[in-house]
Amino acid sequence: MMESETSYGFGWYLKETDQAMTRYMDRSLVKIGLTRFHWQIMNRIHLSGLAVKEKLYARHYLGADEFNEVIDSLVRRGWVYIVEPAEPGETKLQFTDAGENMYAEVAATVKEAAVQMFAPITKQEYGTTVNVLNRLIQHMNATGTED
Repeated sequence: MMESETSYGFGWYLKETDQAMTRYMDRSLVKIGLTRFHWQIMNRIHLSGLAVKEKLYARHYLGADEFNEVIDSLVRRGWVYIVEPAEPGETKLQFTDAGENMYAEVAATVKEAAVQMFAPITKQEYGTTVNVLNRLIQHMNATGTED
């Protein structure tokens, strides 16, 4: 493995990539008043039929107020509603008809942005990178802590 004095650790590159992806997606979605985190929530609802607020990825990356504001903004737009009655400890989110219809427009914007975002790498490089990251995730999740 080649290492120069100016190289950073693997984790730094992962964090920088994630932050750059967030900035890139936010710039792409700003014209419709959304962020990457709005998209992630909408996509989870689309893929699963509903999203459980307490299990959303975005909660790890946003402060509680900012996280709640992202969800509240989707509710205020009339795209998402909170399912009642709620299960204890779970806030379930689903699309309204307007939200389901808006999903296609947002998805098209995200797809176009992703094509541009990944333009400098080949499909093979993308596949290799995802494969390597997936193997690392599986390995680290399977490895117990041993004192």
